[in-house]
Formats: sequence, C-alpha cells, structure tokens
Amino acid sequence: MASLANLEKEKAENEESETFESYDLYPSYDKLTESIVLAKTRSSSLENVRKLNCWGSEVQDIGIIRSLPNLEVCSLSVNHIKSLEPFSHCPRLQELYIRKNFISDLRDICYLKELEELRILWLADNPCSDVENYRHTVLRNLPKLQKLDNINVTEEELTLASEEGQELCLPVPTPEPEETKKENGGPDLDPTDPLAFSLCEVNKIREEAGLKPLPIDKMLSPQAIAAGLVTAKNCGILQAVFLLLRELDTESLQFVQNAVQSLLDKSS
Repeated sequence: MASLANLEKEKAENEESETFESYDLYPSYDKLTESIVLAKTRSSSLENVRKLNCWGSEVQDIGIIRSLPNLEVCSLSVNHIKSLEPFSHCPRLQELYIRKNFISDLRDICYLKELEELRILWLADNPCSDVENYRHTVLRNLPKLQKLDNINVTEEELTLASEEGQELCLPVPTPEPEETKKENGGPDLDPTDPLAFSLCEVNKIREEAGLKPLPIDKMLSPQAIAAGLVTAKNCGILQAVFLLLRELDTESLQFVQNAVQSLLDKSS
C-alpha cells in the first residue's frame, strides 16, 4: 500500500510539472524578475500573464507576483519561498502549487483568504504542514478549496474542519531593529509613547475623511512635551486638532477661531 501511495504521489507531481507548456527553461535563479516572467510565459506584459511555471528553480524572491493581477494558475513548487504574501495581490488566482518550499508559519495562508476564486492549493512538504491539525486548519480558513495537497475536499471534511480547525490571523510584522531604523533615517517610535498612539488615532480619522495617512515626523515633537509646552494628557487631542486644521479652508478656520475664542472667554 505504501509503494502504491508513493506511485500516486509521483504521478501527481509529474502532472503538476506538466500542467504548463515547457518552453524556454531558465537556469536556477534567486529572484523572479519581470524579464524572466515575460520570457517564460511569452506574454507582452505582466497584466497578460495567466499561467506561470517556475517549478524547481531555487527561487527565493517572488515579489514580482504582486504585479500579476490576472494570474490564474501558478506552480512554484520545489523552491526557497518563505511567504505567501505576494499572492494576496492576485485576485483571480485559482490554482497554487507551492509544495516543497520554506514556508514555516501556517498563518501565511491568511494571505489567501481574500482570493475568492482559489480552488486548488498544494502546500504540503513545507515546514508549516507539519503542525498538528494542519489540514483541518487550512480548510477552516480556506473553506472554498476543492482540492488540498492533491486530495479532494469533502463536505464532511469541511464540517469537521469548522469544529476542529484553528482560526488563524495574519502574522504580526517583526519590529524593525533599532540599528536598522537609524540606518534608514526612520524616527524612533515607542508604542507606549502618547505620540505613537495619537498618530494611529489621527490617521484613523484622516482615513475616514478620505485623507492620506501622515508619518510620525509630521506630529508634534517629543521635545515639546518634555519642555512642558504640551502635557502628555492633552497630546493626542492636540495632534488631531493641529493636523486636521490643515485640511480646512479659510471660512472653516474662521469658524474654529470664533469657537476657540468663545471657549477662552468662558474659561477666563
């Protein structure tokens, strides 16, 4: 029975590698580039790419996948890929073969949750597939799959997955090391600092108003708080007020000025 199972798996692997036409084979490369994609698919532009086969090419960087909005079938098995994030930019993806890579965090499948047309996923032989209850967890998070790891998904299995599978959320990004922040010229941002909190609050308000988010360097400086010019208690409110005032026209600013003066008169 074991030998029969191995034969079936070998047959499936051969079918996967032959899913695409074999043309213009490239040597192994670390990064998948636009020129490689266009040559392998014989497409005139990245927008026209619908099938892509880079099976067994030792690829690590697949960032170019984000530029393939019409990709429908993709085979990237037997490579050195560590994340599924780039596929979140492929809304028309239907089949994804990515077994035998270096994907270690099963939460990466959350990047595929918004892919409404995804029906086939082959994720086996990645480190993440060794976790307990792997299959049920994948099916709970991707219930529209019809085939997982070359095995058809049944209704009974989906029911069991909804009970025994684990609901996953996207992995939290790893904080950038302090040394890297300074090298990149980025400002120090302490999540416990009222400035950091107010930045989130202000950008949330700006987003609701249809405005672009602002970087931390546009906020009031921590030195102002340290000097006693602004209290930490009122810092968040002042950040929101000052930054939103910049979006008002002259008439609105005059209205605000009158309202502020009225409040000052009452408090004096």
